[in-house]
Amino acid sequence: MSMFVAKSFTKTLTNFLINGIIYMSIIFWRILMKEKFKIWAFSKEHGKCDVITLIIYLLGVCTVSFFHEPWFDEAQAWAIARSGTIKEILFEIPHYEGHPPLWHLILAPFAKLGAPYELSLAAVNIFFMTLAVAVLLFKSPFPKLIRCLLPFNFFLFYQYGVVSRPYCILVLAIFLAAVCYKNRNEHPVKYLLCLTLMCAIHSMGIIIAGAFCIVWLCEIFAEKYRAGKLATVFKDKRCWLMASLLILVLLIIVEIFPHYNTYTPSSSNTDELFSFNFSISTLLRFMLIITEATVGQMPPGPQYIYDYISLIPLCALSFFLFALCCMLFCKNKKLSIFLLTYTLFASFCVLLYSSVHHMGLVMILLIYLFWIILDENGRIELPKFFVSLYNSVGNALKIAIKIIAFLPLIVPITWTGASSYLDIRYPYWLNEAADFIKEYDLEDYRILSPWTQELVEDPEDVWGVDEATLDWEDYPLINGIAVALDPYFDYNVFYNFNIDDPEQTFQWHKSTTEEENEEIFAKWREQGPPDVVLDRCQITKVYPDIDVNDYVAVKRIEVYKPYKFKTDKQYITIYVTKDLFNKIGTLKEITAKKLY
Repeated sequence: MSMFVAKSFTKTLTNFLINGIIYMSIIFWRILMKEKFKIWAFSKEHGKCDVITLIIYLLGVCTVSFFHEPWFDEAQAWAIARSGTIKEILFEIPHYEGHPPLWHLILAPFAKLGAPYELSLAAVNIFFMTLAVAVLLFKSPFPKLIRCLLPFNFFLFYQYGVVSRPYCILVLAIFLAAVCYKNRNEHPVKYLLCLTLMCAIHSMGIIIAGAFCIVWLCEIFAEKYRAGKLATVFKDKRCWLMASLLILVLLIIVEIFPHYNTYTPSSSNTDELFSFNFSISTLLRFMLIITEATVGQMPPGPQYIYDYISLIPLCALSFFLFALCCMLFCKNKKLSIFLLTYTLFASFCVLLYSSVHHMGLVMILLIYLFWIILDENGRIELPKFFVSLYNSVGNALKIAIKIIAFLPLIVPITWTGASSYLDIRYPYWLNEAADFIKEYDLEDYRILSPWTQELVEDPEDVWGVDEATLDWEDYPLINGIAVALDPYFDYNVFYNFNIDDPEQTFQWHKSTTEEENEEIFAKWREQGPPDVVLDRCQITKVYPDIDVNDYVAVKRIEVYKPYKFKTDKQYITIYVTKDLFNKIGTLKEITAKKLY
């Protein structure tokens, strides 16, 4: 019954949001059609509106960031910067993090000097993202209306503006590359420096910059061939600069290439990571990326039949959008950049590793492509087929087509509003957990942080089955809860986290063998059984003689992690021993599943 109510509520909310977007689009279009507004909206002059937009953007991002609690990957970066040595940051950690160390090096002075955690992390991110938006506002050739709305795109505002990660610098580098693109042949150093920054900040930047360089190199070869000077191509300064960048990229790849025991959510070693599985679902995921980046939102997981059904219109929309982009960029002579960059990027995402926030880089790529087209041509050329079709329909359909054309601009703004509201309205969970631990002085006792466990069985075969009856694979070095909570304390409060070096508050994404697991568990046992357990876990695997009835649940904390229109709602349960429960005296027992 509750599932039926939840689905009905979700369906009603979705219909309400869709109807709201359509209604807002119609109102927006009516305003747009007013002559004075049209003159302002389609002007490319820079002025007060750009300054006002930048101020509103900065105030908005600062406001949402004030309420935002850093997620795990934000905390992990800060922990690396705070407790990792420079040698580890440069030469060891990148093999397990999967991206270059520049972001950690930028955070290191703040973290190592004891600057406030949340404030410093947000300030660094906002600084770079505000620079990126300033470049967009004051240097891009977009009309005023588009230019002033783009900063409030979901990825530019929330995912890369509020959530503190290295993408803020990657976006800045891509926008700077767009500025330098038009004169890249006359001033190749400036353009190559932008691409270098892209490579130095993230592995996704290497993919994007690599695609840009391949296309540019092909253009140089074609230019030399047409001039009859193909033999001189290797004397060209641009080729030597790209060769220098290639050497740097190879060094970065060596630096970040995963070790054999590197753990990811989809693999526990490099053999699994690079074992590609091609299927129809792989192709669909490849295509769905463009929709996820622009106007759609994939369901959280195929748990119910309606999740599969909802993919049908999304897949159709994805193929339509991909074909539309191909035709547009072909007409404007940028098809090679789009196809190569999207293919390399999407292939990496579906075959190796990706998360939903990576999809926003496709939106940034589209902004980059339209930017360089407008810079070169002053306008976006439409295929003759589109023009003929548009001229053959009635006025009502023409208005509908124009409204639909603005949806990729409007829909992501509604995502921004929804995610910002959810982030402000609901706490993530970390502050509440840290406050609870501090309130009852639990940091003075042995606190066990749950380690990562993965099901041996197929998750779809055990849906709804109690975890205590299942077989699990253990990864005791991976303690996400400990990483996320430790920045709120002056030291590592979890006795089982990095037990060989408790000064380190970041986790190594290392998979371990059963023998290594037993050695780690033995060290935990030497410390004695835990007084406090954060979240339900298989404690009897570590302490076979322990009685789970000796632990009582005393706190349940709701976890909210927003993404577009939805929020991933879970909960964390805190357990204490009965002796500690009686000793404190003011705790209240709650109903919850027992440890197992």
